[in-house]
Amino acid sequence: MTLADLTGALRPGAPGPQRCGLRRPHRWRERLAILLLTVGGLSPLAGLCADALDPQADVQAGKALYWDGRTASGTPVSAMTAEDVPASGKNFACVNCHRPSGLGASEGNKYVLPITGAMLFAPRELNRNRVFGKLFHETRSTEFMARMKQGHMRPAYTDATLAQALRTGVDPAGRALDRIMPRYALSDRDLANLVAYLRTLSARPDPGVDDTTLHIATVVTDTADPGQRDAMLQVMRAYIDRWNLALRNDRSRGQFSPYYHSDFVGEYRRWQLHVWELHGAPDTWAAQIARAYQTQPVFFVAGGLVNGPWQPMADFCDRERVPCLFPNTELPRTTNATDGYSFYFSRGLALEAEVLATHLARTLTAGQSVAQIHVNDPAGATPAAAFAAALKSRAPNARLTTVEVQDPQALAATVQRLVAAHPDLGTLAIWPGREARAAVEQLRKLGPVPVTIALPSGALPLWQEPSAAARNPAPPGQVIFTYPYEPQPGHHPRSYVVNAWMRSQGIALTHPRLQMQTYYTMTLAEDGLRSLVGDYYRDYFDEFVESEAESNLNPGTHPSLALGPGQRFASKGAFIAVPDATLGVKALTDWIIP
Repeated sequence: MTLADLTGALRPGAPGPQRCGLRRPHRWRERLAILLLTVGGLSPLAGLCADALDPQADVQAGKALYWDGRTASGTPVSAMTAEDVPASGKNFACVNCHRPSGLGASEGNKYVLPITGAMLFAPRELNRNRVFGKLFHETRSTEFMARMKQGHMRPAYTDATLAQALRTGVDPAGRALDRIMPRYALSDRDLANLVAYLRTLSARPDPGVDDTTLHIATVVTDTADPGQRDAMLQVMRAYIDRWNLALRNDRSRGQFSPYYHSDFVGEYRRWQLHVWELHGAPDTWAAQIARAYQTQPVFFVAGGLVNGPWQPMADFCDRERVPCLFPNTELPRTTNATDGYSFYFSRGLALEAEVLATHLARTLTAGQSVAQIHVNDPAGATPAAAFAAALKSRAPNARLTTVEVQDPQALAATVQRLVAAHPDLGTLAIWPGREARAAVEQLRKLGPVPVTIALPSGALPLWQEPSAAARNPAPPGQVIFTYPYEPQPGHHPRSYVVNAWMRSQGIALTHPRLQMQTYYTMTLAEDGLRSLVGDYYRDYFDEFVESEAESNLNPGTHPSLALGPGQRFASKGAFIAVPDATLGVKALTDWIIP
């Protein structure tokens, strides 16, 4: 195709795409964009009149294009954005704007339209339920509100008109797409692969929800503390009972609010909780989880109390694509977590170890060395490995000695041996794993030592127990703790609201942080489910969790909680803290993000 052929094809009344019933605007930037695509070796008009681009389309290749911006030949996708800025690669993959669900998003004054097969290949209808959350979930600009209220109706896409939209930025109604939508240089093969993948996106509601009921699970291991288990489940059951009661009352009143709430009530579901009890060793959990899910699929997993690694649950969540929201675990799966289906409060003990290493890298004086002792279990070995790696990265010249102990009863003797062998020792980190109580008792018997001893946050309440202090009143010279929580949670405004709700439900705050975190999980889940308004797709639910985690739902357990696209750890740092007779916990440092 020559330049004359191209510019002629863009004139009103010219042959080419107009013979397919397509129209396009005639702005010079779009002509330039199309010309640049043509110079690059691809005709932007190729395949536009075909009824089907390729019956042998490759869905997985389409997924690679959607997620990674990678064409079938393995090269980065090329595009023109803002009508005249060349771009390519993963940053311009579809998922960045249209999200994993394909159901779109909104940012600032921009609304990203859904591009699932079910919506693309059907005429666009004005669906108040679908756009309601985007209209009112956040404070929006006047421009955004005006755009959302415009219908922008269009015919259903065909393969040909979708090719035109992707290559030249013109929809089936002849309107130009927003300037932020890239114009892609795609071959017919890549277009066919992409269309095949789009047809699979949010194609049907996910398991765990039917016309009347939405199923929720939580996970509890048999070694979890019984008091913590009961406290968590009491909050969950009270929250679910409140939701079900409110839903039943709303439905019993008919058209009680014809212009607002009653429009959506029919799309909501009764919630039903399933408690998955895990018994035995962690290597048997995967089979137990699979059996429980096969018996009754659930739409998502809320919270959980796992005395051990979350890895088996994380693998299950990813394999079955089940959102698992904020389990109470010190050992989340930290590898391959981005875009996974497990969401966490933090990276647990690995984060605490990295925070301590960051602090020591800033405060170690010349000539001081560092040592660590860890118990030989996952909760001891995991932070020890993270601490060693972080200290090497942040203080490469620091001298670190690591000692593993099999029995916490040997802890006191090991501390004394290290102190005697290393007179330059400045800080000794101890990772007691599941033996925190025995470790604290050993340290209290030890008496003063001329080093700073650092312990993880889980040991702090044991250290503060009055009976332990009275029995062994001689503490080491200085003990510090890593502390990934809000030191004074009762000062947070949201905590008053949650406390009042607990009292109204007759729930005693026996384990305040655990109960507050459970309440946060349930309120975040409720916000997400309300926003789905009948679009019960798990990826869509995940996207709402990502966007709403930082809203005004934090009850004060952490200084801040926030997620972004693909992020799975809502709290990013910790304090170095000490016990305080007045405050309970006193932060010695600012919030440290390693």
